[in-house]
Amino acid sequence: MMLALKPETLTNSFLGFASEASNILHIKTEKDYQDALATIEHLFSEANDTTNDPLNDLIEIISRAIEKYELGQEEIVSFDQQANSKSQEISVIKVLMSQHNLTLADFKMEIGSKSLVSMILNGKRNLTKEHIAKLSSKFNLDPALFFNLNLLKL
Repeated sequence: MMLALKPETLTNSFLGFASEASNILHIKTEKDYQDALATIEHLFSEANDTTNDPLNDLIEIISRAIEKYELGQEEIVSFDQQANSKSQEISVIKVLMSQHNLTLADFKMEIGSKSLVSMILNGKRNLTKEHIAKLSSKFNLDPALFFNLNLLKL
């Protein structure tokens, strides 16, 4: 049974919340942004994994504020554009190199010569099915990680 809520009670409750959370609802500074991210992280740990948890509504509201702020930040937009312009296979190889402290020569068994690895990283050549199979096996990865699945969605 749902209780009738008086409009003025709802208005006053919301205005109190909006006043208290103004900096994370209308992010203007890096500190506000960090506060919003910390709040979202806290809410993720508190929210139940159900669709009707009211905290999910709050997560949605704060997420929109974060997205709006990020879209206005030149560095974030530039990083996003750069990340989206790189092929998936290049990104995966670079992450493997970084995480495992590898050099071009370390891919000799999976890809071949340093020059071939370099050409792949520079977008002049593509990984073959054999390369992907060997890399997937060595690093225990799903071969699908090497493909840009966003391009496959219609």
